[in-house]
Amino acid sequence: MAKPINVLYVTSESLPYVRVQSLADISYSYVMAMREQGVDIRLFMPRYGITSERRHQIHYINRLTNLEIPMGKSSVISSIKSSSMNSPRTKVQAYITTNDEYFSKRKGVYRDFKTLELYPDNPERYLFFCRSVVETLGILEWVPDIVHYNDGETSLVAAFLKILFPDKFQKTKFVLNIHNVEEQVIANKSLFEKTGLKKEHKEYFYHKDKFNFLKAGILFADSIVFSNKLYMEEVILNDALSNGLNEYIKQKDYHFIPLGMDPWTSNPKKDKTIAFKLEDDFEEFKYNNKANLFVKFDMDFDPSLPLFGVILDVNEYEAIEYFIENMPHILKGEKAIFFVMARIESRYKNTLKILSQKYKKSLRVLFTTDMLLHHQLFAGSDFYLSLDNHDPTNLNIHYSIRYGCIPVADDFYLDKNIVKPYDQKTKKGHSFIFQRKDKNTFFEAIEKAIKIFEDKDTFNKLVENTQQHKFDWEPYAKEYKNLYTKLLKGK
Repeated sequence: MAKPINVLYVTSESLPYVRVQSLADISYSYVMAMREQGVDIRLFMPRYGITSERRHQIHYINRLTNLEIPMGKSSVISSIKSSSMNSPRTKVQAYITTNDEYFSKRKGVYRDFKTLELYPDNPERYLFFCRSVVETLGILEWVPDIVHYNDGETSLVAAFLKILFPDKFQKTKFVLNIHNVEEQVIANKSLFEKTGLKKEHKEYFYHKDKFNFLKAGILFADSIVFSNKLYMEEVILNDALSNGLNEYIKQKDYHFIPLGMDPWTSNPKKDKTIAFKLEDDFEEFKYNNKANLFVKFDMDFDPSLPLFGVILDVNEYEAIEYFIENMPHILKGEKAIFFVMARIESRYKNTLKILSQKYKKSLRVLFTTDMLLHHQLFAGSDFYLSLDNHDPTNLNIHYSIRYGCIPVADDFYLDKNIVKPYDQKTKKGHSFIFQRKDKNTFFEAIEKAIKIFEDKDTFNKLVENTQQHKFDWEPYAKEYKNLYTKLLKGK
């Protein structure tokens, strides 16, 4: 029997420990899917202040306690703890970097919990995390076949391992996932001093007179994977979108492999975060979850009007401003209800509060930092209005489809094989897509959705069409396993 491939998967966030961005969903579902493919995969991430060690049974490892992690000419103490990520079919071991100053004492992940401003020392925090991964591998004397890392926050892992231990990790292959090329992690060049590396290595980290994590991640990767083909093609061609890093990506072995969904945590029949699970009757499932959503948003239940769920997130400034500017045109008609889940900075809160007071029959806003509520939004809403032009994984739109919530979405690198536009003639498809730059298409998409809701037979057909998508990880996990195998064979 062939020896299983050993993989270390490094991420800045993952369920069940924390969720801020779609990366948390991807990290959890990916390692579980790969484990089911027979890959010996382990996950490594930081422990943030909002992560409960008791709930997740995060415990000490004797030989990884009170480690001195080099940070330039000094060192910082860290303990690497362990936990088990479980699903009904499998489990994966997680290593978790703990440090009070950088992580554990802070309730926020990338941003201050109250102000939602980015932590100014994020580059130093994630440099420390990456170095803690390297030191842990040294103490464990573990040389994985594959080190798989994500976006800028974890990109220094490959550089540290290849530069500091070129002989030891000579056979290890390094895979970088670029989910969002904006996540580069950029700092002043002075940060290089904390790497402890020699001056001749500076060229790997400097880009446009700044220290750039993602540049190093690209240069030291053996293969780069994107989860959105349209986005990958645009990144390769567009200097501005990639901040000039596309010239390095083009020199690499890069691929497109789609994302799947976890069959347990992202399944309306099994999801523990929603109020009512799907059994046999979809209309009953939607009705009950919708009623629960009205309670959560403190509004009298009215199933006669279409309900649009909306997510406005802190780094989606254009989406927030677009919503504030254009929604009054829709809200004043009182033909639909919009429930907005908002994790936004204080400068936008008052404006949204005023808007919801003015259009109280059409709009409710729930200000929350708990992004685990998003499944409840999809389970209870008839439509999902997506204005996001920040996250090219489009995972929230895919979730809405999974939960029978029809997307009304900005065409931001949408895969039309998944987000299928509704064709009135053939009755195929299930989504309404608009071009944000043309406001008329935005208004028309919402009007079409409202009109479809009034035609129950057609509306139910659209919902039925969404259920054709299963978002199964298995075929894509096999593609990743094939990629690992080819890299290890030198192909």
